[in-house]
Amino acid sequence: MVTNYRKIIFSSIVLLLFLAAACKKDSSTADYSALPVVEGYLMPNKIVEVKVSLQKALVDTNAYGVAVTGLTLSISDGSITKTLTEDKAGHYILNDLTFIKSGSTYKLSFTYNNLPVTASTVIPDKPSGIVTSADTVIIPKMTFGSTETAFVPVYIRWNNPNSYNHIVVFRYLETFKSLISSRFNSDTVSSVEVNAVKAAEFELTARSFKYYGNYKVIVTRVNQEYLDMLNNNSTSSQNLTNAPTNVTNGLGIFTGMQSDTLSKKLLVKAEE
Repeated sequence: MVTNYRKIIFSSIVLLLFLAAACKKDSSTADYSALPVVEGYLMPNKIVEVKVSLQKALVDTNAYGVAVTGLTLSISDGSITKTLTEDKAGHYILNDLTFIKSGSTYKLSFTYNNLPVTASTVIPDKPSGIVTSADTVIIPKMTFGSTETAFVPVYIRWNNPNSYNHIVVFRYLETFKSLISSRFNSDTVSSVEVNAVKAAEFELTARSFKYYGNYKVIVTRVNQEYLDMLNNNSTSSQNLTNAPTNVTNGLGIFTGMQSDTLSKKLLVKAEE
């Protein structure tokens, strides 16, 4: 079953995590008010980037908490261990495009407040076979007093014989926004992200988009730890106190992913 998550951009996930971290309470050894927040997304052919910060207060309007500097972060694939360098406050990198490989498992390690902070993840294979049932999504006209033309669904499909988790992003490419309906606010986020779960297709409906124009279609294969955080989308106090994380003695996420892009643009336009 395909679940339409919500129409967001990737950065909103991290903001929710920081809000959750600010409310986290636990009786384990670690003091959650002092735990670092880790953010790292590993992809082949990309440099390794990991952000480490303090927890963000609920009243803090900044995108991130205060950066944690001066750490020694290392990443290992089980046979080779490499040390990241801090290129700016709280931002640690490994400038090696060949270190991250499909199918490999990576472990992040560092010490903070005399506690060992660790996290591990596997790099999923790259998605393949991305196609669309049509190059254009046609939005029917809604004219008072007339019968609306039936919408013809458009499908995004990809190979997924092993039922891996996928996220599909429709990245808006236009400089000037053209609203589909006056019911939408012009400040509405223009890109669309959906959680396709373990499916091999996603069905676009007449309500999938808020803007006319061209979109880039990106299919990303992700791990369960990513979906756990993505699905924790409520800001209720109950969910805030149970924010998911795969970081030991820390909060946040350290996860692998791989993306591929549809070779052509997807056009959303009005019925002529």
